[in-house]
Amino acid sequence: MASSCPHCKERSLHPSRIEADLPALSCDGCGGSLLSLVAYRHWRENQPEPANGNGDDGSLDEIKDTSIALCCPKCQHFMTKFRVSADARNQIDLCVHCDEAWLDRGEWQLLDRLALAGKLTLVFTQPWQNRVRSTEAERRAEQRWNERLGDDYVRAQEIREWLRSTPQAREILAYVNQVRDDIPL
Repeated sequence: MASSCPHCKERSLHPSRIEADLPALSCDGCGGSLLSLVAYRHWRENQPEPANGNGDDGSLDEIKDTSIALCCPKCQHFMTKFRVSADARNQIDLCVHCDEAWLDRGEWQLLDRLALAGKLTLVFTQPWQNRVRSTEAERRAEQRWNERLGDDYVRAQEIREWLRSTPQAREILAYVNQVRDDIPL
């Protein structure tokens, strides 16, 4: 029985290859691919070197991501979305029941550009997802400081970096806090 595309619904998936030795099931309509993580792990184990791209994020926003919840074409359970990185908004859909990942058109190339093609299974781990969220939170905090400090933001960053490299940072901060009380608001 042929599996239907989880995105297009009415189209059938057909055998294809993401890489020369990496089989998948693909949709001619949306260009997405269903990748067995068992096949991926076998492919990964047989790679002579890590399948890393150049780390160039290129045009990360060009790759469309399925925003709706998808059902696994094999078992019909909902697939869970996992963020690829803090640098890309794309999410890889995973069926935890079947160990199958859905890659939208261009997402394999995105993984390759982010040097993650050889690390796909790590994306589905809690530490990876925590790191993505932490990086995003740090970026949002920096953006808020940039908005609050305006023209002084760059100078504040320089001071922060200087403090990080200075052995007497705590003493300097204590001194600055003492002086702070003397500054009129």
